[in-house]
Amino acid sequence: MKKYLLPLVFACSLTVFGCSSNNYNQDEVPDVSASTLYKSAANFMASGDYQRAKLYLEAIDSRYPFGSLSEQVQLDLIYVYYKSRDTDLTQAQINRFIRLSPTSQYMDYVLYMKGLNAIQKRSNMLQEFIGLDRSQKDPTEYFEAFKIFNQLIETYPDSPYAKDARQRMIFIKEELAKREMIIAKYYAQRGAYLSSARHCQTILYSYKDTSYLKEALTMLKDNYIKLNLKEPADNVQKVIDASFK
Repeated sequence: MKKYLLPLVFACSLTVFGCSSNNYNQDEVPDVSASTLYKSAANFMASGDYQRAKLYLEAIDSRYPFGSLSEQVQLDLIYVYYKSRDTDLTQAQINRFIRLSPTSQYMDYVLYMKGLNAIQKRSNMLQEFIGLDRSQKDPTEYFEAFKIFNQLIETYPDSPYAKDARQRMIFIKEELAKREMIIAKYYAQRGAYLSSARHCQTILYSYKDTSYLKEALTMLKDNYIKLNLKEPADNVQKVIDASFK
C-alpha cells in the first residue's frame, strides 16, 4: 500500500475530542456498509461538499469504530473539519488521533494539519474577505504553528509536507516581523523611542532573515539619534552600509 494515498483529497495538493459520533444526524445517513458510506463520503469530499462528507464520515466512525477504514476515516475527519473552518473540532480530532495512534505512519500529515489549524485560528472568513491585516493580532497561534511545523521538519525531513511547512514558517516569520515593525512605528510616533528601539531589536535578534531587516535597522538608528546615543547610532549605520550596498 502506498503510504501517501491518505487523506483522499488533501494529498492531491498541498496548496490549499471525544468521539465524533455524537455530531451526525443518524436519519440523514443510510444504513449501509462502511465501504458504501465511505464511497459517498469520498465523493462529497472530492466535490467540496464537506458538510455532507462530515456526516458520512462521522457515521462510519460511530457505526464501525474498529473497521478496516478506521484510520482513513480519522484522517479524513481532520481534513473535513479543517475545510469546514471548525478549528475546535479539528484540534479535538487531531488530539484524538495522536492519542489513539501515536505511531501512525501518517503522523507527519497530522502534524501538518495541526500547524495549518493553528494558523486558521487567527482569522475567520469575514476578516479574510475584507482583507484585515492578521499580523496585528495576538501572535500566540503563529508561535504555536511555527513550533509545530518545525517539529514536523525535524522529525520527518523527507515528508512530502516538509517543503510546504518550510514555506509557511517563512510566512509566519514575515508576519511576526511585520507586527514588531508596526509596534516600533507606533511607539516612535508617540516619542517612546526606547520602546520603539526594543521592538526594532527584536527583529534584529529573531527575524533578521525577513524583509523587514533594513527598515528595522534604519528605525533603530533614528531612535538612537532621538535618544542622543551617537555611538550606537553610528554603529547601526555601519551595519546598514555593510549589509545593503
